[in-house]
Amino acid sequence: MENKEKFSPKEQKAINKYSLLNSLFLLVNGIILFYVNNTHIKSGTYHLYLVTALLIVSTVITIMILVTYFQKNRYIQKYKSRYLVSLCLIIFLFMLHVFICKDYTADIFSGEKTIVTSEYNTMWGYFHTEIDGEEIHLDIPNETIKKLRDNDYIDSEEIYNLNTNTYYYKKKAHVTYYPNSKILKNAFIEK
Repeated sequence: MENKEKFSPKEQKAINKYSLLNSLFLLVNGIILFYVNNTHIKSGTYHLYLVTALLIVSTVITIMILVTYFQKNRYIQKYKSRYLVSLCLIIFLFMLHVFICKDYTADIFSGEKTIVTSEYNTMWGYFHTEIDGEEIHLDIPNETIKKLRDNDYIDSEEIYNLNTNTYYYKKKAHVTYYPNSKILKNAFIEK
């Protein structure tokens, strides 16, 4: 016995469009979660623009889903509650997208920050320093860590600051990064 549901052509078109938009939203959701939470260390400005572009795509798709729901899908009586639950979940996931991507987008508008210091630590695979009581911890690529470690320690018996867990170096390091997302833009040692 076949149980085939009958929908008008308009209803079927609305159902297909809503399904396609849901699929696209879930694809963008997966890309955002994978890319932002990837353990690979990110350095470079393009990361900010990529994550912001993904957030914009997510916003457009969410708006299209809302419009489709309120124009057509909420009137399909058999699946009215299913579409409402789906819409609530999409809005919740979109709010998570905003939460995950807000630091990247904020850095586009707030800009970068540069640290010039001869007191830092790179022994554990990341850059660490303390400036004006603020601890700065940046995950940076291995090549950059090697450049920063090539700096010579100062000519003194006291080369380590126990209070800040940093070493004293002869030459200053210039580290440019984005303060919200903690993405490294550039780092080099003075000559």
